Amino acid sequence: MVLCGQNVQLPAEPAVHAVVGSHASRHPDRIALTHGTGELWSYGRLDARANQFAHFLRLQGVGRGSIVGVCADRTPELMIAILGVLKAGAAYAPLDPTYPEDRLRLMISRLARMDLIAVTPETRELVPGGHLLDLVELGPRLDPLPVTAPEVRTRGDDLCYVVCTSGSTGTPKAVTVDHRGWYNLLNWLCTEYRLGPGSGGMVISPLGFDITQRALMLPLFAGAAVHLLPSRHFDPRLAYRLIGELGARAVHCAPSAFYLLAEHEMAGGGEVLRELDRVFLGGEPPAASRFADWARLPGNRATLANVYGVAECTDISTAHVLSDYESYLAGSVPAGRPIHNTRVLVLDDGLAEVIDGEVGEICVAGTGVGPGYLDPAPEDEARFVTVERDGVPVRLHRTGDRGYVSATSELMVVGRVDAQVKVRGMRIDLGDVETAIRRHPGVRDAAVLALPDARGQTELVAAVLPANGPIEGRGLRGDLLRALPKGMIPQRLVEVAEFPLSPHGKVDRRALARRLRHDGDGARVL
Repeated sequence: MVLCGQNVQLPAEPAVHAVVGSHASRHPDRIALTHGTGELWSYGRLDARANQFAHFLRLQGVGRGSIVGVCADRTPELMIAILGVLKAGAAYAPLDPTYPEDRLRLMISRLARMDLIAVTPETRELVPGGHLLDLVELGPRLDPLPVTAPEVRTRGDDLCYVVCTSGSTGTPKAVTVDHRGWYNLLNWLCTEYRLGPGSGGMVISPLGFDITQRALMLPLFAGAAVHLLPSRHFDPRLAYRLIGELGARAVHCAPSAFYLLAEHEMAGGGEVLRELDRVFLGGEPPAASRFADWARLPGNRATLANVYGVAECTDISTAHVLSDYESYLAGSVPAGRPIHNTRVLVLDDGLAEVIDGEVGEICVAGTGVGPGYLDPAPEDEARFVTVERDGVPVRLHRTGDRGYVSATSELMVVGRVDAQVKVRGMRIDLGDVETAIRRHPGVRDAAVLALPDARGQTELVAAVLPANGPIEGRGLRGDLLRALPKGMIPQRLVEVAEFPLSPHGKVDRRALARRLRHDGDGARVL
């Protein structure tokens, strides 16, 4: 089964940063950026500083084919760095300052082509090695440089950013995104949801998410203001207050984050969210029961969209605007229909199309399919394949998600082909977590499952086999905190005497899941 999005003509040289520069030229005094309630930047000021940083990067030899790391909190310096890197013709790689040092070191080693890393005084000590550029210290060296953009041509197949996702080998995968795909996504969002200068968006998600790349740039692409949450970690009460005080009209986040905001409002926190125009939920399937009562409040004008996609396909491939909450409570929220210049195919193991309503692997073709991975392993390369459709070769990405096309011609996602899951918006390969747990000297083996908690939300539960005597839980958790992002650490660690095995001698994960749900049968919670 194939779903097709509308074909839309894109510019010959699609450059998101050029659109931002155009807004700056026409409306230099318009507010482009806020950081909390006390710091405002105009389009003219932001664009000029980004241009100066771009010239500085060019003097350092940065250009097409270069990758520049960016490790910063949600601050004006973050936006200067991103725009400056793009204007220099290079791609940026977000290095999340909430990640532990070991994880950042792995990411930097994976991004071996990284030329420089832009930091701030608050983050420079977090980055283990590399050629660091402190954006605040650089100020005097940037001041004399031109405030106009360097003359750099941007091709559609040039890289714009590289994000690191979880990998089954314990090494992050570096996913590349090109300008054509990113421009296509932001242009579709502006067109489909009628975004313009009044569509300011609040950025509340962590820097490392692919969600965050669009949340940072979409307001500027639309000529609006990007509102940056001034805290390193997500603070729902602060985010809620600033959405109201700054008049933000759009929010991009994982459903788990939005639940907290909606529940705060339902508990009497105010009527802030009801003034939003758009809420884009992505990264994990939304549980409509967590916000259905809020969505049906009188006077609520917010449009909620469930957006589906993977980093390898520029973040979003399909979308569905929520409306019939009774149907969602009885089933699940559709992933929707394809965005512009995108085709979604549901295929069987032989890459043949399944019949309507049959479950298969979700594959994506079209403009959003990115170039692939940096230095891919053989198993990674197999995710991008070329098939023949109607006598024409078509390059597509095998997402590893399973789904089907509903009777209303919408994509429905039902799970993963492999062991990769999404928990609180973070895409996680369970093997990545298992690898980290096995590194602990007291652990013989580990199996990690994604199971529903008491509220029906997905949590990670690790079954751990001890190597020599009981495992010390605090020490194991400490090792994991140093090796993994917080969102990848299991909510429960359970020591077990043995793993149940299938007739084929493999770990019987269904039987293990039943055991872990009750922490019984010789299990000990660490």
